[in-house]
Amino acid sequence: MLNYKKIKIPNLNEEILKIKYQDLLNNKWSFLIIESNSKEYVLTKEKSLLLIEDEEKFLQDAENDIYYKTIFTTDSIVQIQKLNLYYEYIHKYQSLMTKEVYGNKYIFGSVAVIQDDGSFITTLRGKEDFKDYTIVKNVDHNKHIVLVNGPKATLNAPLLAKLFTNKKVKVIVHINHYYDSKLPFYDYAFPGTVKDANRPTNTSFNIRNHGVIYLFDEKGKIIIERS
Repeated sequence: MLNYKKIKIPNLNEEILKIKYQDLLNNKWSFLIIESNSKEYVLTKEKSLLLIEDEEKFLQDAENDIYYKTIFTTDSIVQIQKLNLYYEYIHKYQSLMTKEVYGNKYIFGSVAVIQDDGSFITTLRGKEDFKDYTIVKNVDHNKHIVLVNGPKATLNAPLLAKLFTNKKVKVIVHINHYYDSKLPFYDYAFPGTVKDANRPTNTSFNIRNHGVIYLFDEKGKIIIERS
């Protein structure tokens, strides 16, 4: 069952959008449908504003998408060398990832570092800073389960796990609402869904209305598939 609300706003502007976004977070809605000037938009938790042509089809697609769930375990360890690498990338990209604080509280974006056993270190869901991390031991794409040792991982965890199936990928950085014109663009999908996890693994890329996904190899070079 989708948890959303639909409202009408005569003139949509940045200030009103800020207020309605705070309402979305406070009420824990999945998204907010906004009708304004004969157009319909969807405002998401990561503050993406999507223009939709067919509300019924959008809701049907959102209802039919499959969301991953989290199961907790204690059967995983952190490798100090990999944790240091995680903090290295956090430090390198922190200014971009903290350029905007959402809802006067949350920081969006994520960093992930693969460990030798196939698990990966990554950022938390609903984070207010980058000092904490969690370990994703495994993601089961058939049963749609994210197995973690620690707090809930970023909603991007299923996508991160899929991208790590490319053995060249050692580190992943996602920056919210930042885009790289040198990279391909792919359509938006709600984070944490099967649709969002179904991305190409051979290149870094942008997700429209969401942000960039950088893939790094073992030398720290951004992986780009040249056409």
